Amino acid sequence: MNLLTTIPYSAGALLCITGGLVLLKKRLAAYTRPFLFLVLVNLTGMLAIVFETGQSTSLWRLGYILLFFHTAFLPSAWYWLAGRWGLDRKEPQKWHVLITRLFFVVSAVLFGYLWATHGIDIALVNGHWVLDLKNLRIWIAAFMILAVTAGAYAIEVCYRSSLGLSRERIKRSFFPLLAYAIGLLGAATVMILYGRVSDLILTVTFVLFALVSLPVARHYILFDPAGDGIILTPRGIYSSLVVVLFGVYFLIIGGIGELLVKYNLDEGMFFSLVILILIVVTFMILVVSQTLRSRYRINVATTTLFREKSPYAAEWKEFAEEVSVTLELDAIYARTSELLHRLLKVDHCLFVIKEPEPSENYTLYCGTGIDRGVPGEQLDRLSDWLYRFGHPVEISTLKEKAPDEAGQLERLETSAPFSVSLLVPFIARQQSLGFWGIGVHGSGRPLTSQEIGFIEAAANPVGLTILAARMTDELLVSREMETFHRFSSFVLHDLKNSVAMLSMLLQNAEEHMSNPEFQKDALLTIAAAVARQQRIISRLTEKETNDKLALETIGLAELVRETVTRIRLGTIKNIRLTVTVDEDVRVIVDPEKIGSVFDNLVMNAIDAMPDGGALEIRSIPGAKSGLVAISFKDSGVGMEQEFIATRLYKPFSSTKPHGLGIGMYQSREIIKAHQGRLEVASVPGEGTEFMIYLPGVG
Repeated sequence: MNLLTTIPYSAGALLCITGGLVLLKKRLAAYTRPFLFLVLVNLTGMLAIVFETGQSTSLWRLGYILLFFHTAFLPSAWYWLAGRWGLDRKEPQKWHVLITRLFFVVSAVLFGYLWATHGIDIALVNGHWVLDLKNLRIWIAAFMILAVTAGAYAIEVCYRSSLGLSRERIKRSFFPLLAYAIGLLGAATVMILYGRVSDLILTVTFVLFALVSLPVARHYILFDPAGDGIILTPRGIYSSLVVVLFGVYFLIIGGIGELLVKYNLDEGMFFSLVILILIVVTFMILVVSQTLRSRYRINVATTTLFREKSPYAAEWKEFAEEVSVTLELDAIYARTSELLHRLLKVDHCLFVIKEPEPSENYTLYCGTGIDRGVPGEQLDRLSDWLYRFGHPVEISTLKEKAPDEAGQLERLETSAPFSVSLLVPFIARQQSLGFWGIGVHGSGRPLTSQEIGFIEAAANPVGLTILAARMTDELLVSREMETFHRFSSFVLHDLKNSVAMLSMLLQNAEEHMSNPEFQKDALLTIAAAVARQQRIISRLTEKETNDKLALETIGLAELVRETVTRIRLGTIKNIRLTVTVDEDVRVIVDPEKIGSVFDNLVMNAIDAMPDGGALEIRSIPGAKSGLVAISFKDSGVGMEQEFIATRLYKPFSSTKPHGLGIGMYQSREIIKAHQGRLEVASVPGEGTEFMIYLPGVG
């Protein structure tokens, strides 16, 4: 058993593994079918060689059929893979589809002709098996060269047209595919010059594809073109490096061919020269591809920016150390802005940060103030594009490459009191946190490539610090809630004792009270207190209050009347109450829990008006997305914006002497559980307005 019959076994096993993994993970997805078909074509070629060089005559006929299939369909299978590689299957590529169909028609005709005429054969020449192409060598080689060149051009266009993280995802399979294309090109060149392909060349080609199948299979398993997508430049066709280098290759091969014929050199010498030339061509492609990065401002200077000889090495070290020790989000924004100004003389920057789930909003910070609760639909497309791009992008470049996403810059222009010149994504642990808007240099000049590289590198520790601060805050809230649950167990014990004492009082009252009317009123009052305390016990023992909603459809006006009655607002002096709620407005809520939210807002309003004032409760028509809006507005002392941003909804943070500080936190969580939202507007000394949006009917 020689080299031709032993190597294909291991290569074929490797192909079965990689193809099987792709098939198992993607279940014959549309964008994996070309790869699986190319695996099948190569497996048929390996089996054909094994059958034709074996001793079993019964397999020779099947071997010929497989050999014809492999030879005829290898070019079209390669182009089908190259034309669809890395692209979204939903993206219209009509010319790729047309060329692919044309190649498959040629393959089908060639397969039929080979079957009818046995136009190629496996022969034993000088002790070595060779694939003899006979009179078809020019046609088969020309078909192979045309398909290989077109396919290599297609993947080159896709690679050079991709941007940012898209290029990072596909480059690991780009160069192996290009190496395989060069291997096919070498085999086609041998076909033209000699009319046959030796066992060594066949073996190397099969092994090369088996090795290439590993990164390509990884590409198809981890990369979903329909979901991840590739950000393409408006023009995807450039002067092709592949076409130019392949042209140079053919010129060199033509000259070498003349020398081989003139000096009667053997095929082994030629193949060695071909391998040497292919290595040189591949090296040229690798070198030139690195220079292409500068065309898209993906500056290679960032990889050497912070070496010891860099002018920014000391600044970078200082920046990373000072930012990483800050764990308050607002402090991170302020400290980063200060460092950016001091180190790079950049006067202004804007932070656009996604709020933690379940919120879909953004927080904007630009030094002069914080704009919280910016709706996600105003910035989501821009943020998603920057995340997929993965690198800093100038505004002019963004408008050129993504004009639709650039339309959301208008929201930034209304929030930032300066002109944003550069956008930098915040990416931490493979998740998007938002992005960074950078102004121009303090002198008014544009930022240099080194300054942009510094900002890009700085975005990484800033993003990680933001993520760490967010996780720290969540951990603190979790621990505080755990403390609250421990505290509630003590409260529960006290309430149980209170209920037992009241029950005994009820029993004794029936025997000792002499006034029947008084007895009746006392019993009713005590019974109501017992019922209320029992409800408190029930709430305290619930483990996941927000997830247990007893939803029903109820009138909004009815809920407000129940709150007014419970709190006896009509009997409180110096409080001027105005209720304007449409009787026809109905909501889908848990009445008890939403009632507790209304109670809390009303009690807070009363506390905010110790000397009296006006309280207005009104429904607001015109709320969007099927939500109903209701406002609670008082003329009390109001709140500072800093208090609203940092303490209003923070558990166990209360301004009241005996308050637990969980009322607003609980109210917001209840409203979130109803898929609604809570907004607040307040002016110190003038009053506060809370707006609640709840799911409505109709």
